[in-house]
Amino acid sequence: ITVETTIGFSDVKVSFPAKIDTGSTLCIFERSHAEQLGLRVESGIRQRVSTATGVFTAFGFRLGLTVAGFEFDSLVYFAEDIGIRRNVLGRRGWLELVRIGLVDYERKIYLSPYL
Repeated sequence: ITVETTIGFSDVKVSFPAKIDTGSTLCIFERSHAEQLGLRVESGIRQRVSTATGVFTAFGFRLGLTVAGFEFDSLVYFAEDIGIRRNVLGRRGWLELVRIGLVDYERKIYLSPYL
């Protein structure tokens, strides 16, 4: 499932499609999005990330994250390697903050903040 996602830092915002990934612990985005926001990627919180295909390094920042009109203050990570081209919304920083419902045969997603 792909949803339009916006991240913001200071007065700059960047929008892109991201996949909802219930198996991902973290929200991880492409390095280029951090650079568009004017962030120095390596100045963030360093985190080694293990996936089924290997291990990579990402750096975390607390940013505004908007999905489906709902805005959150979230810790999100950016891949160190420019070759990583995936954007995923994981459990920490997003899924733990929402209630989500899916109706596959209608291709609908229902989303609300988890208060």
